[in-house]
Amino acid sequence: MRAGRWCGVLPAMVVAALLAGCGGSGSSAPPAAAGSSAALSVIPTPVPTPEAWTESVCAALVPVISRLTAAPGLDLNAPEATKQAYLTYLNEGVAVTDQARARLAVAGAAPVPDGDVIAEQVRGEVADLRVDLTAARDQVQRTDTSSAVAIGRAIVGVSRVVGALLNGAQVAATINRDPTLAAAYTVSPSCAQLQRSGAPATAPPTAAVVPTR
Repeated sequence: MRAGRWCGVLPAMVVAALLAGCGGSGSSAPPAAAGSSAALSVIPTPVPTPEAWTESVCAALVPVISRLTAAPGLDLNAPEATKQAYLTYLNEGVAVTDQARARLAVAGAAPVPDGDVIAEQVRGEVADLRVDLTAARDQVQRTDTSSAVAIGRAIVGVSRVVGALLNGAQVAATINRDPTLAAAYTVSPSCAQLQRSGAPATAPPTAAVVPTR
């Protein structure tokens, strides 16, 4: 009888020990991997230097200025072709402006006092440019190409939008308002390129070359 009891008890003890071992190993969670999201979430985002931030802003705007200073020519003898050329030009201008806005959003606030205000103003100025380009595109789209006067006036309107951008230099003025960013602006390769790109490659048409009747 005693041997029979041990025969029944030992298997039960082994099963209980195995179950206890499994429960013990499952109750302790493994440490978080070094590359897990939990570990990465505690790493602070590095703050850019004023030089790096200013360079990123100017680099975002160089493609905008480069595209907008390469306007197509005005040929009143081919109004339909001129209209299509300007629609392509303005559509591409809107596209590069959208890309610039996305890059400016990634750049974030300037690493100076009131840097968030400065960054917001820069983004607002580029957003205003997009509104102006879209309005100019819509005006060209509605233009009757059977009228050389109408197409000429629409193109002059486009040139005034671009001229306001180049002459105003709002973004540069906003950046240079802060002494630290102004110093960074003077040593930034992209900001230097931005200034060099400010001269139009094609002379914009003026009201003097547009027929009045």
